[in-house]
Amino acid sequence: MSPPLRTTRRAFTLLLGAALLGGGAACELSGTGGRGIVFRMGLRTALAPGETRPGQFTTDTGWRVTLSSARMVLGPIYLFENPSPLQPSPTGRWWRRMGEVLAPTAHAHDSFFSGGRVLGEWDREVVFELLADGGATRVLGRSPGIAGVARSFSLLLQPPSRALGAEAASLEGHSVLLEGSASREGRTVPFRLALDFPPLVELQRVEFVPTEVELDDDGLFVVELQPHRWFEGALFERLEVPASGAAVAVPPDSQVHRALLVNVRRHTAFSAAWEPGLGP
Repeated sequence: MSPPLRTTRRAFTLLLGAALLGGGAACELSGTGGRGIVFRMGLRTALAPGETRPGQFTTDTGWRVTLSSARMVLGPIYLFENPSPLQPSPTGRWWRRMGEVLAPTAHAHDSFFSGGRVLGEWDREVVFELLADGGATRVLGRSPGIAGVARSFSLLLQPPSRALGAEAASLEGHSVLLEGSASREGRTVPFRLALDFPPLVELQRVEFVPTEVELDDDGLFVVELQPHRWFEGALFERLEVPASGAAVAVPPDSQVHRALLVNVRRHTAFSAAWEPGLGP
């Protein structure tokens, strides 16, 4: 039996680039759709339900969390024509069954071909400050694409690379760095939590995030980070606060760290929105 396929970041990028070029060529030959467009890509921190400030929320375990600092590295980002197989809809379930029939291996999604054509991309990584400017949208820049309905997207979470230079210094080599406090029933746990994702793409990517947007020229596709979902199930009562009251450096073997490491890679950790262009 051959060993399991391991996808490197370089192989991942090459495969996605080939899919984008192949999808565009197929469209041009078909004569139906396939119009090349240029749109903008952006990032934004979503507000938790009922909240007015980013980074403030109450978890499902009853802890009131206030983030004082939050930054991460993310990207590249890819937009696909097929719906997410994780989406609770008949269409999503149909695509999942088709994927199992056509590629029934444990690593069937290594090249993202089950996502169909790549309709757009942001092919770089970026350091994002989740609390900057009160949660305002950060426009990354203009991106090439193909006109059509994007029904899912995927992104990578990874350690900062040398290409980011001084911009990544505040992350201290980590993929995600969060600081803040969690309070419940008169107890407050100040914390500092760092997440690191191993170099295998399988352990870095967030895939099949559902969306439903019609891409067109000059519009803005915004990836929305959902930090209130990252803390689902986190049991801060299991962390011991130093007698000095200093922030707890959340250890990797703790329940809180494990919960965040899993949740940040779930398809529910992100969402998307589309803002049409203003036109000529």
